[in-house]
Amino acid sequence: MKKTANKNAPLVIGLTGQTGAGKSTVTQSFIEKGFAVIDCDQLTRELQSRPEILSMLEAAYGSQILLQDGSLNRKMLAAIAFSEPKQTEKLNKLMLPPICEEIKRRIAQAQADGKKYILLDAPTLFESGLDKICDRRVSVLASEEVRLQRILVRDKIDEQAARRRMSAQHPDSYYTVRSDFVLRNNGTREELLRDGRSLADELTRPVNQDGRTAIITLVCIISVIAIITGIYQLTFRIVYQRDYPATVAAFSEQTGLPESYYFALAYCGQPESETDFSTRLEPLFKYADETDLKTLSVFYYAGEQQTLDWLADSAYSTDGLKLDTIPDEAAEEFADKVESAQKMYHNLYE
Repeated sequence: MKKTANKNAPLVIGLTGQTGAGKSTVTQSFIEKGFAVIDCDQLTRELQSRPEILSMLEAAYGSQILLQDGSLNRKMLAAIAFSEPKQTEKLNKLMLPPICEEIKRRIAQAQADGKKYILLDAPTLFESGLDKICDRRVSVLASEEVRLQRILVRDKIDEQAARRRMSAQHPDSYYTVRSDFVLRNNGTREELLRDGRSLADELTRPVNQDGRTAIITLVCIISVIAIITGIYQLTFRIVYQRDYPATVAAFSEQTGLPESYYFALAYCGQPESETDFSTRLEPLFKYADETDLKTLSVFYYAGEQQTLDWLADSAYSTDGLKLDTIPDEAAEEFADKVESAQKMYHNLYE
């Protein structure tokens, strides 16, 4: 699906994030601001009660997913679907076509009812391609331990099952590189409600009252003047700040890679803390002498084991040292962003 140009179409905001991160709370804050909500989880449950969908799922997973009365055993289906990423992907592929059709129908109905703002609450917003019908995309993220405790309390499952469910999902970086806005929820519910209301206000503010429009215009004017006068660095240094300079200096000295590269990684990867940043940089220390910067960016983004698996595949690497082709679209996008950001850091600070 693709967003079509229609000045009368409602504003569609896509909401996603990891399980236990707090999407339900953000949804509540958007409802308070007048958004109509399309809850993909609820929509999926409704679809899965239809005879034709039940038959499709039974054909895929067997009668074990049905209760004695012929209805869906949701716990059994969830246990299978979240057992490993391949099973999660299988269920998503089965359910995506009917879900997309129903979402399009509900958006059209909302437009007919005069709704101006719609929140599409979709756990698989990016995987399904539903992000393409959204005007803005919002991700809710939280640390792993915080999410674990929330899932244990919310779903009444054991820790092993909770961690298995979490492992089937993507890391933070998957969401940050695809989202227009990111809400981090490691605090209280009240804090997240406040942040959600603030974001909803920002997204629904009329253009002629939108401070962001004025700011963007002002930045453009300042940028032109700055380039002409030779002081453009003052403008861009506000955006491209040097985060974690001590860590950057230490790793740059040990690996011989320029500091601009490490600052670009911090800018694009948005680590949660200096400890998180250092941990994610470890593979770069090990392989800095063996490969190129683009492959090192993939090590940072995808992790050591996944990157080594790709390097071992001749379809992606001819020498086993650097990636001639990056197989994951998000990893490739991240590496390209790092390359562009490094040029900016080099021009500003080196």
